[in-house]
Amino acid sequence: MNPLADNNQKSPLWMQELLDKVKSKTFIADDEEAVLARYIMPSVGESPLSYDKLEELDEEDDFTRELARLVQAKWTGTKRELCAKALLLENTFYKIQAGKRLPGRDTIICLSLALGLNVEEAQHLLGYLGYGLSEHIKRDYMIMYCLEKGKSPLEVNLLLEKCGLRLLGPND
Repeated sequence: MNPLADNNQKSPLWMQELLDKVKSKTFIADDEEAVLARYIMPSVGESPLSYDKLEELDEEDDFTRELARLVQAKWTGTKRELCAKALLLENTFYKIQAGKRLPGRDTIICLSLALGLNVEEAQHLLGYLGYGLSEHIKRDYMIMYCLEKGKSPLEVNLLLEKCGLRLLGPND
């Protein structure tokens, strides 16, 4: 059974609108991991950064500083509340903040969603570590939509689960 064919009336309007959009689009894959496995190329499926953009990243503060700046600018609650919203263990967050651990792609996506970043801000943060989001991959497209709509990681996971896609979470 196609998970997108299920028109569950209990779905919020934003979710139903997105599911309708997804039905009318063609994607190269459901998930970035499928693209990586198919082509065995680490850069496939991630939004390419131009040389100019890479130079900008080199000139700016590193990932840890940028994350700290975003947390200070965008978050009004406690670090514990941020971790809970981002589906992240506090210990892991503090290691990331201290530069003792580099987060994986999904961790950065969860933090971006929890902080209320838009797609451009999330792409910028992901770009520090060589990651990105692609509108040509179904899971990424849905995540990008949710970033623009200000959805939480939990809401994104409900959507991904409904579509039978890999959930966001601590897998890195």
